[in-house]
Amino acid sequence: MHIVFAILTVLTAVAVWSWRLRMARRGLDELGQAAKTVANAPRRLAFKWRAGRGGVELIEDPREAAAIMMMMVALGRGAPLSARQADMIEAEIRTHFSFSVQEAEELAAHAAWVAGSQLPGEEQMRRLSRLVVNAPQLSPKEVVDLDTMLVAVSEAEGLPTRAQLSLLQIYRDMAGLKT
Repeated sequence: MHIVFAILTVLTAVAVWSWRLRMARRGLDELGQAAKTVANAPRRLAFKWRAGRGGVELIEDPREAAAIMMMMVALGRGAPLSARQADMIEAEIRTHFSFSVQEAEELAAHAAWVAGSQLPGEEQMRRLSRLVVNAPQLSPKEVVDLDTMLVAVSEAEGLPTRAQLSLLQIYRDMAGLKT
């Protein structure tokens, strides 16, 4: 009987210690997960901040900004984008940005998505104009060229509307161009 009791005591002790080791391991795993969560917090918060911003607020490339500005001017007519306007935008992108046909189509599609996700407003035009005008890689000639591109897009369907002229004037004021 003493032997059975000793065996039960040893088995109980082994079971208790194995349970304690499992609990300690689980605690360490949870502590490791908490450390990973804390370590990834800045990246997650930055993503949430960027994801919470609108489409125009994410733009950092002046060529992308210019394409969106052309799309905003085209949509400023108050009608859906016409085939003539789309062709004009893609032609301007290919000519002035030295993009291939496929790259121009992709940039125009992206610009259409960003511009279509919000109303073409003056504040968005100011922000994009500021980005283009202050871009260190652009020369003054390229800033003037963008004005020509915007005018060409605004005239693709005839005379520009007041809304289109207003958007053009915002760019000209931001760029310091006289009409």
